[in-house]
Amino acid sequence: MRARAALSFRLAVAADLPALAALYAHSARTLGPQVYSTEQVAAWQSFAQDTEAFADYVLRAETWLAEHGEGPLGFCGIEADGEVRSLYVRADATRQGVGAALLAHALAQARSRGLERFAAWATPFSLPVFGRAGFRPVRTVREPFQGVVFERYRVAFGPSADDA
Repeated sequence: MRARAALSFRLAVAADLPALAALYAHSARTLGPQVYSTEQVAAWQSFAQDTEAFADYVLRAETWLAEHGEGPLGFCGIEADGEVRSLYVRADATRQGVGAALLAHALAQARSRGLERFAAWATPFSLPVFGRAGFRPVRTVREPFQGVVFERYRVAFGPSADDA
C-alpha cells in the first residue's frame, strides 16, 4: 500500500471518540452487509451511538490510532491483560495493510510493557488479520450483541494461548 509508509500512530484520547464512533458505525454499515443480515448490521452500528459504552470500549484499553492525512484510518485497543479489545479500519482503507500494521504496532507496544499472551474475539472481517499475525483459533461461539445473535471467533497468541 502506498499510504502504509506514511502511516502514523498515536494513542486515542477522549477528543477522538466522535471520529472513532463515526468510523465504527460507517464500517458496520458499509462492510457489514457482506456477511451479516440487516438486523445484525443495525445492531452492530448502534453500539457507536451508546456514548458511554463506546467511550469505555475505546478508552479502557490502550487504544492506538493509525492516521494518514486527515482523520483516523483505524484503531486498535489492547487491555492490560492482553485482550485485544478492538481492531477497526475505515471501510475505504480495508485490504491495504492498515489493519495488519495497526495490530502489529499495538502488539509491539504491549510487548514492550511485558505482555506475551494475547486473545481477541474476531469477526469474519478481522479473523484473517489475526491469523496472519500468528493468532490461532480457539473456539467459535454464537451469542447476542446489542440483542442480536452473532457468530464470533476466539483467537489467541502466545504461551498457553489454547486456553484463552
